Amino acid sequence: MWGRRDWGTALIAALIAFSAMAVPAAAEYEPNDTLENPFGPLANQQSYAEKLETANDKDFFYFYATAPTQAAVTLKNLGGGVVISYIGFTLLDASGVALATATNIEEGEQATLTAGLKPQKYYVEVVSNLDYGAQYVLETQGGEGAFGPYASISHRCAKALAAAKSARTGLTRAESKLQRATARLRRSRFGNRASQRAAEAAHHKAKARTRGKRQALSTALKSQRPWCQIAA
Repeated sequence: MWGRRDWGTALIAALIAFSAMAVPAAAEYEPNDTLENPFGPLANQQSYAEKLETANDKDFFYFYATAPTQAAVTLKNLGGGVVISYIGFTLLDASGVALATATNIEEGEQATLTAGLKPQKYYVEVVSNLDYGAQYVLETQGGEGAFGPYASISHRCAKALAAAKSARTGLTRAESKLQRATARLRRSRFGNRASQRAAEAAHHKAKARTRGKRQALSTALKSQRPWCQIAA
């Protein structure tokens, strides 16, 4: 036989359990409702389960390609919408331009978007084509460099910046030597032929060195792209 205390304890436990069922848990990857606050970065060969919670809900995810590569994103519609669920999703580049799109993925169905990607930041947008409440799973797959870490990008940028700094210092020194060699060449006009030849040779060497340093700086500056242009 249960006493009043036993019934009270059971009632409280039931209310707690009901409350837990009545209030849905917060989505694991929210907030991710705009292109400005996407969830990410997505990793390679991983699954992400989410839900389109309202009629106007959109979910955004982002990832990085750290080398020229092929990448694929698969969306599985698990259903559970208010009436019937159709889901669409789009692969976007860093500017928000659509690269590939799949629409009207029915409950229990799936679709895959595949694209050849250059190193850059990318987005995945998921929307409801009809009604809402549907649950879905995103799955990622790609070659080397697909869904890579931003640390790889930042490392390449830092290396390129250091190379450019070193090349700029080398060019400054070469230009100073060229100025001195030019001044020496002008003074040599008042000297003998031997001093003129020596000044001409030094000037020629300084010019060649300066050209090489300018080319090295140009190469170092080019090596910053695209790494130093990819936003975190």
